[in-house]
Amino acid sequence: MIAVALLAALAAAVLIPGGPPGIGLVVVAALMAAAAARSARRSPDLVLFGVPAVALAAVPGLVDAGWVVFLDVAAAWVFATLAVAGPRIIAPLAPALALSGAAELLPPASSRALPPLRALGIGIVVAIPFATLFLTADAAFASLADRTPRPELASLPLRIGVFVLVLLAAVGLALLARKLWAQAAPRDRRGLAPVEWALPLVVLDALFLAFVAVQVTVLFGGNGHVLRTTGLTYAEYARQGFWQLIAAATLTLVVVKGATLFARPRTGREQRLLEGLLGLLCALTIVIVASAVHRLLLYEDAFGLTRLRLAALAFSLWLGGTFALLLLLGAARRTRNFARVTLAWAGAALLAFTVANPDARIAERNVDRWRASGRIDLEYLSALSADAVPALTALPPRLRWRATADIAARLADDEPLGSANLSRARARAALRD
Repeated sequence: MIAVALLAALAAAVLIPGGPPGIGLVVVAALMAAAAARSARRSPDLVLFGVPAVALAAVPGLVDAGWVVFLDVAAAWVFATLAVAGPRIIAPLAPALALSGAAELLPPASSRALPPLRALGIGIVVAIPFATLFLTADAAFASLADRTPRPELASLPLRIGVFVLVLLAAVGLALLARKLWAQAAPRDRRGLAPVEWALPLVVLDALFLAFVAVQVTVLFGGNGHVLRTTGLTYAEYARQGFWQLIAAATLTLVVVKGATLFARPRTGREQRLLEGLLGLLCALTIVIVASAVHRLLLYEDAFGLTRLRLAALAFSLWLGGTFALLLLLGAARRTRNFARVTLAWAGAALLAFTVANPDARIAERNVDRWRASGRIDLEYLSALSADAVPALTALPPRLRWRATADIAARLADDEPLGSANLSRARARAALRD
């Protein structure tokens, strides 16, 4: 495990700094996964969360959009920790906790590896400044080093930092995979009385029902109805309410979780009442999310598609799907599996969002809007990543040049091997045609 973790750290120090995200990140993630896999106990969580972790970690080699790569790499770490620690809130930080007590928690046979590991780390830290001095002080010594690939001296501090960070992350993840601490037994909680949870849920359901009734009127009333009742255009009305509706839907998840934690129905009738009130709340929330999505689509149709609007749309669809899953699990009496199912659904949704290639979809939608209306924001499109280039090449030559000039300039620089990326390679080929 330690040898594979060291290999991951060395690969990170060599491949990651010096260029945009690319295949180097994928190699490092694969090595970190291998280090953890050698210690992991086989469990359903290992497959349920490990598969999306590996898939998300492969994105830097395929997609150029930095914001998508950042989201996917961060999510890959979260899912990797969930795979070995289970669906707990503290999972992303658990490797650090495992590292803090590694000397005491490791079995005696494994603890013998700690002194050599410390010695190797100290040796690397001490040797680097001396090697730097020798390389800059003696031309003959430097000529020997010239015959082997090596990083630029100016990047050494960054590479040292990357080495240490990845080494700690890989070892922490592997230690976490050994289940080094026991899960505390759940404490007995005093539940709320039936009236204490039933009355708030009834009031909340009534409020949601009234709001949904208004939303149905608006959805079917169209632009004229909105102008008569609010004095706003359809696009202005859509923008005004979207974030409030999404916040309300997100808060509903907290309410549902709180009800399942603190409501303690004592009879079958009370249990059915609780399930009915929560089921109605979830169904009404799905309608509210649908209204939010409708508003966003109206606004996008009026002003074009952007990264923020596309991300908001994807989150809204995920949120609506989460409430649908909650209804299905409630009907099947499997609500105890809700955390695992929801996290797996989040991983699948993020993968689907990535596979859809957001920057490419944004470019395609704006090109289609230009064909229909003649309106296009070339300044915004030129700030997109190389993922957008194939769609932008469909524009007429003058517009195409303005939309892709900045992207082409960013792609003109040579990239190190660790930054190899399929999307950027395709974009360069499209720009040469």
